[in-house]
Amino acid sequence: MEIFQDTFKIGEKLSLSYTGIGSLPFKDTDAPNEAMDYVFKCCPNFPYWAQLPHFKKEEDMALQFSEGLLGLKFDEKECRYFLDDTDEEFFLNLETLFVDYETVINSNDLNSCAEILDKYKISKPYSNTIDIFLEKLAKISNSNPDNVPNFTKGSVTGPFTFSTSFLDINGKSAYYNETLREVIVKTLSLKALWQIKEFKKASPESIPVIFMDEPSISQVGSCAFVTVKKDDVVQMLKTISDDIKKFDALSGIHCCGKTDWDIAIESGVDIINFDAYFYAQSVGTFAKRLEEFIKKGGLLSFGIVPTLDREALSSLTIEKLKEKFEEAMSCLTSKNINRDLILSHCFITPSCGCGSLDIEMAKRALNLCAELSDALKKEKEKMLS
Repeated sequence: MEIFQDTFKIGEKLSLSYTGIGSLPFKDTDAPNEAMDYVFKCCPNFPYWAQLPHFKKEEDMALQFSEGLLGLKFDEKECRYFLDDTDEEFFLNLETLFVDYETVINSNDLNSCAEILDKYKISKPYSNTIDIFLEKLAKISNSNPDNVPNFTKGSVTGPFTFSTSFLDINGKSAYYNETLREVIVKTLSLKALWQIKEFKKASPESIPVIFMDEPSISQVGSCAFVTVKKDDVVQMLKTISDDIKKFDALSGIHCCGKTDWDIAIESGVDIINFDAYFYAQSVGTFAKRLEEFIKKGGLLSFGIVPTLDREALSSLTIEKLKEKFEEAMSCLTSKNINRDLILSHCFITPSCGCGSLDIEMAKRALNLCAELSDALKKEKEKMLS
């Protein structure tokens, strides 16, 4: 069942809300608890489990979802991971992966195939926050049902970014190996579905949202990926998005650079998250397509708080942030897209993860998202009164 069938209700809940993107810089001994305490304090209505790349190397974006990945090996000489699809063990396990995937996708309830999905879980050291996240969700759901979050956010590394982060045994990008590409898509999909199962078990009333973090799609069509076919990238994303939506969750795509947003639109995701601080104008070039996307129930996520430019973030005030949001909005409204339509189908995030910042600046970024959300909601209420 596609979540779009209840799009107006969902849009109303999501409208002008806020959440975070990906990583946080906590790294001390108690970093996982510190990070999750802050997330639930700052984003109570839309919490997310955060990546902590400075706490454990396995929480690096490329490695985090490689747990149990078929063919993954480590080259001691080159000091890098690679994917080997040539040995007997790979082919024996390949059949199991395909059967597992088909069993899950053809089921009507993720709980009915929980044992299979648990084989594709995300556990320590690949994520040191997800167990804490689930525990906190369950505690709120059981003890304080009036304050259950409307949404819960998880993520996977997008399939194009993931497949171009590893080489095969011949030293070529895994993306160009069709077998490895299919393994990656199916594995990422199962990891996304495992999250949905766990989110719903912990907080049945919350709507799961799974983002595909895809910074590398900004390079599709560039010299680095001149032989990459856009349709192939779209199909990879669409497969995972369709699988997420089948089980009553929202699918999103995050890219913090200038990109061909037709890729995201054609993939059928529910949410498009973009850097609205630096790249709103490039998004505006897809205004008509995005208008169609919104009218069909799609949601825009304005990554309006800059996290990759410390200087811009440190000097940012709520007044300046509101100006930047209006500038980003004008890139769409100037193309005759109704402002109220956008406002009723958008929410706020940082432009990217906060892992490259110090803790103080990371908190500043999320606090600014909260302040902007509150300010925009108050303006909307004032207009309606």
